Amino acid sequence: MKLFSAKSIIFYSILGAITAFVIAPFIRSMLDYSNTIELLITTAIIIPMYAVITRFIKKYL
Repeated sequence: MKLFSAKSIIFYSILGAITAFVIAPFIRSMLDYSNTIELLITTAIIIPMYAVITRFIKKYL
């Protein structure tokens, strides 16, 4: 999958929207730490999620 192809841009836009509006707020709502710690923990979950989903979807796009 090429980085700037139409499929790639659509894929990452949808994945980013789901992450921003569903997954990240859900993770942050479960945590009761300072904003810095919440951001680090949320990032530690979301970045590997992108890597796994990209490898999984790369077979189909």
